[in-house]
Amino acid sequence: MPAALARALIGEVREIYNDNLERDAAAGLRFPCIAVRFETGVIAAAAGIALYFAAWAEPDWRIAAGLTVIVGLVSAWRQWALGGFVSFLLIGFTWSALHTVRLSPNPVEYEQRVSVSGTVVHVDRSGPMRRIIFDVHDMQPMPRTGLPKKIRIRVGRNFPEVAIGEGLNVQAVISPLPGPAVPNGYDPGRRAFFDGLAGSGFAIRNDPQTYKAELAWRDSLKITVDRWRQNIAKRVLDAAPQDTAGLQVALLTGLRDYIPDHQRDALRASGLAHILAISGLHMGMVAFGVFAFVSLILAFLPQAASRDMRKPAAIFAILAATLYLGLSGASVATQRAYVMVSIAFIAMLLDRRALSLRSVAVAAAITLAIRPEALMSVGFQMSFAAVTALVVVYREWADRRPANKTQSLRDRFLNFYGSLAVTSFVAGLATGGFAMFHFGRIAKYGLLGNLAAMAVFPLVMIFGITGLLLLPFGLEAAPFWVMGQCLRGMLFIAESVAGLPGAVGTVKASHPVALAVYAAGFTSACFATRNSVTLGISLIALSAIIWWQTPKADIRISDTGRVSVLSEGAGYTSSARADRYGRDQFSRATGDEALVWRNYRDGYAFCDALACRFEVRGHWVTVANEASEVQQACKDSALVILPNHDAGIVARRGCSAILLDASTIQAKGGAHVTVRQSLLVTPIADPNRANRPWG
Repeated sequence: MPAALARALIGEVREIYNDNLERDAAAGLRFPCIAVRFETGVIAAAAGIALYFAAWAEPDWRIAAGLTVIVGLVSAWRQWALGGFVSFLLIGFTWSALHTVRLSPNPVEYEQRVSVSGTVVHVDRSGPMRRIIFDVHDMQPMPRTGLPKKIRIRVGRNFPEVAIGEGLNVQAVISPLPGPAVPNGYDPGRRAFFDGLAGSGFAIRNDPQTYKAELAWRDSLKITVDRWRQNIAKRVLDAAPQDTAGLQVALLTGLRDYIPDHQRDALRASGLAHILAISGLHMGMVAFGVFAFVSLILAFLPQAASRDMRKPAAIFAILAATLYLGLSGASVATQRAYVMVSIAFIAMLLDRRALSLRSVAVAAAITLAIRPEALMSVGFQMSFAAVTALVVVYREWADRRPANKTQSLRDRFLNFYGSLAVTSFVAGLATGGFAMFHFGRIAKYGLLGNLAAMAVFPLVMIFGITGLLLLPFGLEAAPFWVMGQCLRGMLFIAESVAGLPGAVGTVKASHPVALAVYAAGFTSACFATRNSVTLGISLIALSAIIWWQTPKADIRISDTGRVSVLSEGAGYTSSARADRYGRDQFSRATGDEALVWRNYRDGYAFCDALACRFEVRGHWVTVANEASEVQQACKDSALVILPNHDAGIVARRGCSAILLDASTIQAKGGAHVTVRQSLLVTPIADPNRANRPWG
């Protein structure tokens, strides 16, 4: 089966390649296939970015740049058919390497106690402890890697309040940012690296010194915008209904610190979590709402009535979108939506077609040029998957529908809900695969939840934007109250859908290669030609095979030596208090995150003061407390874990079982063990990660 599928894929790629040759020859190109389409070039550059992040060692951007120039020249000289694609791929690779060098925050290498001074740029109140992020001005002692750019510290309840833009000197313990909690899992350290964070830690004293910081104009502008967002958030919290205020703040400012956990869970389970990510839906409502409002006002002006009112309205819409971009925090999804909306209105100004795959490619190119690391984020992947699929579907629909067809009120009502259903279905189908890859779950009734709730959502945004406009006059209470009532209706729908039997489905984690193949297949299918769709479906099928064959781990050993076991749908652990996050990620990776963890000493394992033994799929596992037990355990166990001591050279050589002692566990960053006929030990820490700047 895999061999037959591989032959089919090669055949489809060859057919697409031949079609490109014929197209370029018909166009009279001197060097066939060297001049690639813009969309193909963006895809090639994205592939180069992905290859950079998958590299086993940090490449030198200067060597990569030289190779890019050489490939470009050789392609033109030797008429290399794939030269254009490879050149764009190398451009993406080279730019990623250069961007990493430019952006390096000088990450700390080990835990140390320091006195650090800097300017407060963000205060996060979403957890039980406040987390303060500040730009570092000075640190003593100075880390070997140089002065860090940003540091994040946790502070307790007795730590005084600090304001954004305030200078702060605090005594703290800082550490390197953590890596993935499971093999091939989400890497918070890489995300923090590109956010400018060099390390994190906690304050050890509650008497910080404050001072007036001197800021560059860029820092001053950023802090001014952050203060503006925080002040608006406080005004919304004061004026809005208490039970919906957190959601209202998130929708209007992008700050999610105030959303209750039960509301987040209900929105996820009902497929409505996308409303929390300010993206095309929100940006479109703001921009096109302003466009419609300005057009209506201009229609009443005698001087403008005889002219094309769309173009001045489009300018106001772009300005409104720009303000909303700054207010919402400018996440990757918001940047993509802003670029798409701006392209649509600029096309209107230039009398060009607004929605096309070209505009999606332009948005992707701009986003990746600014932040190439965004390609690896779930926000980028799901956002562009949804908008690409919607553009393809609606362009096909627009090209096929009858022109100038008059519609009754009933037809318009049916078209509204029909388009809403199609939008929800297409977007859900496009993002569902990426959601399963990244989160291991899918909202089974997401279409139902979106159909019911999205009819209310336009009112939510209309009254939210109205409240923002009335804020300077102190008249925001009424629109924010109405917005809250609409959100209560949406929450009722979300909780009802989330309460349906089996509302959330879970799947096991897959290998990153499966995600890469799936993304390539999805992208190919979106070109909507016979060959590209066939190739796309074949690649998606291949990714499903890779996913299906990815084994599930049975045992987890954390980097601190905590042992957790999954056996017959139940979870057992050596400590229910320690390693909670890693254990939850472990169970989610197996497709069962709703486990209740119990101590394995309570009836599952055979324990005494020196060791515990339990059986997993016919293999005995021993967790020894003392090194003296290793020799005997190696005789009657397939796996021996010694989490608190080193076994010694003699014990390692004489052990016929797999032996994981304290030094081995620490070197591997913990491990996952898959038990089948034999045992497969997978390190949590990727050995190649240490060769990258964020490792």
